[in-house]
Amino acid sequence: MDFSNRRNLLIGLVTGLVLGLLLGLLLFWVLFPVKWTDAQSYHLAPEARAEYVGLVADSFKLNRDPAQAAMYLELWTAEEKEQAIADAIDIFEGEGRADKAQEVKDLALILGISTTATEPTPPEEQEPPRGILGALQVPCIVFLFVLLILVLAWVGFRMALRRREAQEEVTPLAPPVSAAPPAEDWEGTGRPPLGHFFTTYQLGEDTYDESFSIETPMGEFMGECGVGISETIGIGDPDKVTAFEVWLFDKSDIRTVTKVLMSDYAFNDDALRAKLASKGEAVQAQPGGPFVLETSSLQIMVDVTELVYGEGDAPPQSFFSKLTVELVAMAKPAESGDSSF
Repeated sequence: MDFSNRRNLLIGLVTGLVLGLLLGLLLFWVLFPVKWTDAQSYHLAPEARAEYVGLVADSFKLNRDPAQAAMYLELWTAEEKEQAIADAIDIFEGEGRADKAQEVKDLALILGISTTATEPTPPEEQEPPRGILGALQVPCIVFLFVLLILVLAWVGFRMALRRREAQEEVTPLAPPVSAAPPAEDWEGTGRPPLGHFFTTYQLGEDTYDESFSIETPMGEFMGECGVGISETIGIGDPDKVTAFEVWLFDKSDIRTVTKVLMSDYAFNDDALRAKLASKGEAVQAQPGGPFVLETSSLQIMVDVTELVYGEGDAPPQSFFSKLTVELVAMAKPAESGDSSF
């Protein structure tokens, strides 16, 4: 086959390619555009991803199954998980739902996902095409590009081959896959919590008694902890609670460790302190004053996050109108004598 025949064959092939591209673009870009079906969770918008992470955290709080929680996010990339976790925490904290934000943080700790994400570089914003002219912009650009190839084809068969080889050599590099970030520890201790709980008492809850199960990430039962009413003062309804019992039970220890969380009035009243001494060590209730309960294999850090005293006929600061307590359960370090958090 001489050069003239080869050139005619190349022109015919390029012409057929141009017509096929134009017909395909007209049918599948303008008249019958592609529509998404069977989308996965990672296709959601950023706000919807954050809400999805919140639902996963709710599920984990109920069943405490890390494998099931990881399954809900198994198709996501590490960057998508980090960004969705960070967005969820920002949204819930912005809405004043600190307990919900903490559930998401606990989920991130268990799954080894960082709670801070690097903000991606935003792509350049492009004005969306408008009307039929806007819809034809892409086909026109493709047509001009192919027409340029057709003109170059007239130069010769060898130049066309060289151009094709140059185009085949340009292949996009796959983005590097980053390893999953290491699991964060709890406030620098190097140990993830076995349980993180909040409980709130409000005046009128005369049968208030909260308890929480402590389990390993694999679901093994380790013990329980909780808060309940210890002592009331005065008469009449509702009961006026002046002291609470905070307790820790360890299945590997025969003891149940208890401390008595007292109001200012009860803590400074010698008679009340003597009466409650048999129940456990007295601790004055005050925000920002954490204390620790520990057994042979468990530790629990207790902190008062909200305290409101009631008003009435009783002495000042003698009974609680509202009390919120945070409990963080952890495995005790293997080294003897180390009880620090």
